[in-house]
Amino acid sequence: MLNRILDLCSHLGESLRGNGIDNFAFPMREVDSILELYKTNRVLILGGDIYIKTSCKNFAPFYANWFYEGNDIEDSIIKAKDYLRIFKGKDLYVCFVA
Repeated sequence: MLNRILDLCSHLGESLRGNGIDNFAFPMREVDSILELYKTNRVLILGGDIYIKTSCKNFAPFYANWFYEGNDIEDSIIKAKDYLRIFKGKDLYVCFVA
């Protein structure tokens, strides 16, 4: 499980360390495959933050986020999908809190 998620981070994720965050941002176009991997591996999504890439190739907050207060893995993924649907097709990035 962890190997597949780490592989995903190294291939699709972009580090947010430049923002002081020890996590990865994923392109919005990859959300469905990432959430499917999280679902398959029973990862609870506690929320996430949306970022936009600046002209300097840095990340800036898009000031959009969501959270989940529960312990149902499938429900947490449904909530993430529902929220992220409004950003489909936009050149944005998502950082999941899991």
